[in-house]
Amino acid sequence: MNRLSLLFLSILLLLSTFMPTLAQPAAAQWSGDDGGYESVVLRGSVAPLKWDGNDNPLFFDQEEGVWISEPINLPGGQKVEYKFVYDGEWMSGDNLEFTTPQAGTYQFVFHPEDERHVEVRPATEYDGELTLRVELPEGTPDWVVPTVASNMNNFNYSVTRMSKVEDGLYSITLKGPAEDELKYRYGLGDSNYQETRAERRTAVFTVEGNVVEDTVEAWTGIPIANNVSHSFNHSPFIPSENDDVTINVEVEHNGPITDGGIYYTIDGVSPKGARGEAEVGQVAELNIVSTKERNNEGYVSIFEGTIPAQTNETPVKYKVDVWDKDGEGSQFADTNSLDSVGATEFAYYVDEFQSPDWAKDAVIYHIFVDRFKDGNPNNNYDTVDVEDVGLEEALKDWMGGDLEGIIEKIDYLNELGVNTLYLSPVFEGPYSHGYHPIDFLNVDKNFGSIELLQELIDKAHARDMKVIYDMVPNHSSDESAFFQDALDNGKESPYYDWYTFYEDGSYETFYGVESLPQLNNDNPETREYMLEEVIPFWLEEVNFDGYRLDYAKGPSYSFWVDFRHAVKQLDKDYYIFGEIWDNRDKINSYSGKLDGALDFGFHDTFKGTFAKGGSMKNVSNLVKENATSYHPEYIMSSFLDNHDVPRFLYEAGNDTDKLKLASFTQFTLPGSPMIYYGTEVGMSQSENHNEYSDWKDRWYREMMPWNEENQDLDVFAHYQEIIALRAEYSALRTGTFEEVFVNDDVLVFERVDNDSRLLVIVNKGAEQTFDLAKLYHQDRLTNVRLENALTQEKKTTKKGTIEITTEANGFNIFEISGKLTKGENEESVGRGNGKAPETPVGKGKGHEKAAKTPVLNGQ
Repeated sequence: MNRLSLLFLSILLLLSTFMPTLAQPAAAQWSGDDGGYESVVLRGSVAPLKWDGNDNPLFFDQEEGVWISEPINLPGGQKVEYKFVYDGEWMSGDNLEFTTPQAGTYQFVFHPEDERHVEVRPATEYDGELTLRVELPEGTPDWVVPTVASNMNNFNYSVTRMSKVEDGLYSITLKGPAEDELKYRYGLGDSNYQETRAERRTAVFTVEGNVVEDTVEAWTGIPIANNVSHSFNHSPFIPSENDDVTINVEVEHNGPITDGGIYYTIDGVSPKGARGEAEVGQVAELNIVSTKERNNEGYVSIFEGTIPAQTNETPVKYKVDVWDKDGEGSQFADTNSLDSVGATEFAYYVDEFQSPDWAKDAVIYHIFVDRFKDGNPNNNYDTVDVEDVGLEEALKDWMGGDLEGIIEKIDYLNELGVNTLYLSPVFEGPYSHGYHPIDFLNVDKNFGSIELLQELIDKAHARDMKVIYDMVPNHSSDESAFFQDALDNGKESPYYDWYTFYEDGSYETFYGVESLPQLNNDNPETREYMLEEVIPFWLEEVNFDGYRLDYAKGPSYSFWVDFRHAVKQLDKDYYIFGEIWDNRDKINSYSGKLDGALDFGFHDTFKGTFAKGGSMKNVSNLVKENATSYHPEYIMSSFLDNHDVPRFLYEAGNDTDKLKLASFTQFTLPGSPMIYYGTEVGMSQSENHNEYSDWKDRWYREMMPWNEENQDLDVFAHYQEIIALRAEYSALRTGTFEEVFVNDDVLVFERVDNDSRLLVIVNKGAEQTFDLAKLYHQDRLTNVRLENALTQEKKTTKKGTIEITTEANGFNIFEISGKLTKGENEESVGRGNGKAPETPVGKGKGHEKAAKTPVLNGQ
């Protein structure tokens, strides 16, 4: 078998098809002479790209005025999500996207004056050439562009587009190593519309340039429209039983499209229908509300329909198609399938959306089980000896932490004050992190047993602690019996459709990792297994109180609607929150399906502000944007570090004052705060993760130091204090947030509920003295009292104000009594160094450069 060849599309085709400039480009701080930055690195989703580290730096090209990466070898036909990181800061906005037209090397280009411009250049030259010329069958619409799916682009039917020679005749010239064989089929831009041919075509690259004349006899289907898009565009997004739900669909088309239908069910089964007739479920009309011409290349029509209101706790599933009343067939959104079997199943959950009250009060302690405590050396079956292999190698393997170790330290956690434990996966699997499940219904022998896990949960419950399990519904290990059966027996296996296999024998994976085949949770049998066996087992039999859901954006929204229904039918008090490493819109799209999500924006902003010296205004923006983006019942879990990101303290130069300031702010702002094991005793990293090209995260997952000589007990006491503070004042958990003042170094805000009104001051700069009257823009104050919530020291008004001194890198929190209102005047609020009114006056160092607020970390 010939080695994998590499296609090389013509530069014109690449430029016209694969280099779109995304809308709303963000202006960067840029200078044409030096690129505006000291460093720019590339991070992304497809190996060898990664979402961490600096393995792919760019260099500045003086002549072009752009930053360019070294050639990077990528597979063909893959959608690559990527972002640039400049001077250590993530570029703002969504991930950029590019689909590789063929396997080969590419150079990514960063335009500092237009940072959202997508430009990816082919970087390989070949000595062979192949021209394909194909004649299309009669009846092929002239607006459809044929494509070539091949072994060079992973048989992707959308990426390699041909050029029109004349009516019915198309051509493309590809380049690759001479004498290599191309295996290919023709399509019409989608695998739904491919030529009806049992065997793949073959052709050979030659130095002279081989020309092949082909004829397509027929297609498996012909598209009715260019694109039918719904993309879960329904309103209201989280409906209750009084709400009719409006469905909006956009159709790009050349020929006539006159009608549409919505096929929906309310009993959990998948709907089926076409051209206005429902086979399974009910049907609602979809009608045209507008049609506009599309750049002289056809039309865009907007359709709208309504699904009637349903009772609470109803999972509504629906599919959508459009058609021409005088034609044949129909086309479904968003897969553009010609039948409902292959159509996207949309879904929403009807309910009065409410997350569990206990989860709003939760202080979560995140335990990476293998690294927390070795409670039983007798179960160290796969543990390596650090003294034999060295820490660097040992951290790649099992280190001995187990369930008995957590049981042994349950009173330590109780003493710390946390009320919720979150355990990393303990599934049977090949790796210590647990994210490669072989058996979804068992505990790996290195961790212990189901019985020990139940004992741990019982002991936690006896101390009024909840326990959350890290569930992995997106993928299994390739060692799973299900996957091995599918691999060995192909379509004869009952588990073949539990995964997604492709024409070339490859399969859908989690981020290109071959050892992690992705589960097809839209397959009814897979979904039934996950929701009726796996999910209730850990909740009902093992007795967990909820799930943290790994890579929640992997399974479909339809899966999460069924998931919510399955969980909440067991007990509404179970808490389900997701790992959705993306922008706010994407994270928020899971509200009403999940109870909450990890706040990756919080992590990025706090690291940039407190560890790296950025502006406190970024924290202010974060809180305000969260408040306007997320449903009030959607709980955002804040964290400074976790198993996937570097230790905060290490990033802060091991400055515990920065950690204390950041954690105090975390515990006084809205959200459910999370502590990663060891952070509470000043745990950092032994090595710089950036100096490693693989297994970087090993340094985020070192063993918990249990010898008090290796713990910072002052930091531990600090965490005890802020946990107790949050427990004492419900306003810090569920109260309103109102900003009083912010500048680069200082954030002043209130948290208020019916029980208390708290004033919080966070100062990461020099010592500051505040005039409370001026802080609230009042001429003078009367009968206002402050009581320090940490020291119980009381302050009353003197000469019409109260002076508050906050030390450098310090914080205050006061309970307010009396009448304190905010006026409209804009005045200086401090004294001592004559700064502009925006800056509260203090003494000491000047303000550092503000950092941009990264919206998205990228993974």
